[in-house]
Amino acid sequence: MQLDGLAAAKDQTAKTRVAIAGATGYSGAELVRLLSRHAHAEIVGAYSSESFSIDALVETKPDVAFLATPNEVSADVAPQLLDLGVKVIDLSGAFRLGEPSHYPSWYGFEHPRPQLLAEAVYGLTELCNGELSKARLVANPGCYPTSVLLALRPLTYHIDRTQPVIIDAKSGVSGAGKKADVAYSFTELFGNFKAYGIGKHKHEPEIRQGLHLGERTALVFVPHLLPTDRGIYSTMHVAFMQPVSNEDLAEIYADAYGNAPLVRVLPAGQMPELKSVVNTPFAEIGFQVLQGGKRAVIVSVIDNLLKGAASQAIQNFNRMCGYPETEGLA
Repeated sequence: MQLDGLAAAKDQTAKTRVAIAGATGYSGAELVRLLSRHAHAEIVGAYSSESFSIDALVETKPDVAFLATPNEVSADVAPQLLDLGVKVIDLSGAFRLGEPSHYPSWYGFEHPRPQLLAEAVYGLTELCNGELSKARLVANPGCYPTSVLLALRPLTYHIDRTQPVIIDAKSGVSGAGKKADVAYSFTELFGNFKAYGIGKHKHEPEIRQGLHLGERTALVFVPHLLPTDRGIYSTMHVAFMQPVSNEDLAEIYADAYGNAPLVRVLPAGQMPELKSVVNTPFAEIGFQVLQGGKRAVIVSVIDNLLKGAASQAIQNFNRMCGYPETEGLA
């Protein structure tokens, strides 16, 4: 009986061994910070995108590997880790799209293991229904899609698909990654504000897929660069098949996020602000019905490096391993 008690105590203190590839990038550094304080995680390896190798990573014997690496690197490395029995949470876009033919046109490469696209669990944590606990491979959503899908997915079957879905989204410059480029330098961005990637941003097909829009519904996605280091502010304009009230939308969001500890839905007419979520793992959503309920403006804000990347990856890790969802985050 005493031995059984010792075994139980050992199980309670056992930690999941984790390795991080891409630990020196913005999202990777946040992963290291969050996992280092996680009660049930032990970091056994942390590597830059340029310096890590499969052999070095595998030598650390991780249970779970986080890949904060470029798209093509993740597409190559994740299958090798899965074949060796290591679970993978990938923060790149390598496994987010379900259709292999989208990779050459949107990401610029043929997918090396297209059969894994059907297996990968799209890790928009709050909208997963038990899939994460059985997942070997999690595709962590992109930052813009996270802000958009949290706001619009609960409204999917109310949206009028004969009308365009318009998304005006703004991101801090860290969303472009850690790279030397004049376009992202202080002198170019300070006091400036500009649109970019219209009609060709990699997150567009991910948003279309997540909203089940098909190819016929017009999606107008216009990303912008804010002269700030982090945060995403997405303003969405949608039309409805049948008129809805602010009370209807409040009820829909309450059903979707009533038990979601990291999503805050504001009262109708109250719009969120970046300062409420920057440097936190939270998302905030605001809404206002217009034109007698025929249309609405929805606003969503997140921290692009946390809820849009690292902290959402930790949420997915927690659900994958059976830990409290906010462990390491709250």
